[in-house]
Amino acid sequence: MAKQTQKPAPHSRKRLARVERENIQKRIITIATVIIVSLVVLIAVFGTIKEGVIDPQKPVVTVGDYEVTLAQFQARVRYQRFQLVNQYASYYNFLQSFGDANTQSLLENNLRQIQFQLEPIILGTTVIDDIVADLLVQQEAKNHDITVSDDEVNQFIAENFFMYFPNGTPTPEPTRELHPTSTLSPEQLTLVPQEPTATPEEAAAEETPVESETTAELPTATPYTEDAFQTQLTEYLDYIAIYADITEDDLRWMIEADIYQEKLIKALTDALETEEEQAWARHILVADEETALEVIERIKNGEDFITLAQELSTDTGSAPLGGDLGWFGHEQMVAAFDLAVFELEIGEISAPVESNFGWHVIQLLGREVRSISEQRLATLKEQTFQNWVTEQRAISEVVINETWSENIPEEPAIPPEIALP
Repeated sequence: MAKQTQKPAPHSRKRLARVERENIQKRIITIATVIIVSLVVLIAVFGTIKEGVIDPQKPVVTVGDYEVTLAQFQARVRYQRFQLVNQYASYYNFLQSFGDANTQSLLENNLRQIQFQLEPIILGTTVIDDIVADLLVQQEAKNHDITVSDDEVNQFIAENFFMYFPNGTPTPEPTRELHPTSTLSPEQLTLVPQEPTATPEEAAAEETPVESETTAELPTATPYTEDAFQTQLTEYLDYIAIYADITEDDLRWMIEADIYQEKLIKALTDALETEEEQAWARHILVADEETALEVIERIKNGEDFITLAQELSTDTGSAPLGGDLGWFGHEQMVAAFDLAVFELEIGEISAPVESNFGWHVIQLLGREVRSISEQRLATLKEQTFQNWVTEQRAISEVVINETWSENIPEEPAIPPEIALP
């Protein structure tokens, strides 16, 4: 009798239900895992996009209709770091070349000052203030019909970065006509002994060049061509891109801001006076009022002011000159000194004048309207501009996103091998 094939026993309903439930749970777990992984990936991608694309384009400073993004702020910080680090390296090289203790001390102070300036929050604050000023300038530029073209930016780069003048070296601006200096009066001549003037024969002898037996022929300078300029420009742009992550657009944006500022300063200061009342004075600086009174008494008794200044004055700058401070305008000296000196008559000795430097005995040597020096005029223009920025910042709608302090670049940095401890 043949064997019958045994059929597997049918699954019970209970077992089938359990298997179905397990399959459903596995599918749920799989789907949930896929969803979680997808969410994690999406969050990571979004974070990357936000950090690398969205956040850098958010405004960090807004003034009216003008704004600067976080990316632009960071580029400006990196460029200033680049300049400061290069300056640091130059000072460090000088430090290695000089053995004089005083020079080394001065250079070390400069190096530490740069280290301080490179502190992220210090540099970041400086850059934010500069950006606010730039945006105030651009806002005001519209009122003066000031614009900056691409050609002007190109010219600035060529001339100021590479000394390239394709149309020839510019002719210097004519020197301002100076107010004629007055001849010293007999009274002033008695107050200030004059150095003897050389005779015409002595002057001629000093000015006559000594002819050499042979005249060396100077080499002809190699012409600076457009190709050479473009090569240097490309090399520079590559260098700042690698070393400081600065693009050409970043550089041009910063230069454009500088040109806007230069033009607005000219517009704001064109009406500045180029002449002013000035005083010529000398002084003796001492530690206390009692000593100052003793100095005045000695002068009244006939002692020479110049000799006393050289002997007693603690102002190391003017003491060797007999206390002579030269000519200066209003507000160039500390307030108490300024007030006292412009009330004196020529030759008059002041009562003791106290300042944060000590006690001054002042003698007025001259007072007249004189031309302002180019250096002094430049200082007045800068003061006028800074006062304007302060005023405008107080009355303008300036919005600063404080997240800048969390996003300050710290590169490029001083190479560790040359960083002072």
